[in-house]
Amino acid sequence: MPLNKVNRRTLLLGAAALTVPMPAFALTEPQARRFVQNIIDDFLETINSNASDAEILRRFRVVFASYADFPTIARLVLGAPWRGISSAQKTAFIEAFTDYLSDKYGQRFAAYRGASITITRSANAGRKGILVYSSVARIGQSPFDLDWQVSDGSGKTQMLDMIIEGISLISSEREEIRARLASHRGNVDRLIADLRG
Repeated sequence: MPLNKVNRRTLLLGAAALTVPMPAFALTEPQARRFVQNIIDDFLETINSNASDAEILRRFRVVFASYADFPTIARLVLGAPWRGISSAQKTAFIEAFTDYLSDKYGQRFAAYRGASITITRSANAGRKGILVYSSVARIGQSPFDLDWQVSDGSGKTQMLDMIIEGISLISSEREEIRARLASHRGNVDRLIADLRG
């Protein structure tokens, strides 16, 4: 689904939960900007390659997983049920969610082929880490905002959230995953199977 077709109900959620509180260590704004520039460079190199669609998706999954803090994102998306599931279920959910999210955003980012992404500024958000703001320009279309929440709270610099046109990845995926969980009557094992397709 195109990014501009994301359910607009998540816009309010995204505004309310724009960033995720995390313990911050020594990360500086210049370091965060360099980190995000590396993400952008790897994303664009992947989607602009001459590889097949399947190979591009595979490469995107590797790139995405190398930068994002998927264990934290998965925990925040699942929410309260996380505390009541076993260690094996947590591991299985993280793995299934990582594949699901990588495939989903790999397909969305494929629409950025030929685009340019320019970092415009950054801001220190304290315990929430560093927010790095960027703009996506595509030929014949209006530019849009693509912002990044970066933190070293896990012990290394990682991406915690992407905010696309004001919509937080974590907020929108939380709504999606909880709706799926509700459809499975709260059964996390069935949710995991659902995410695995």
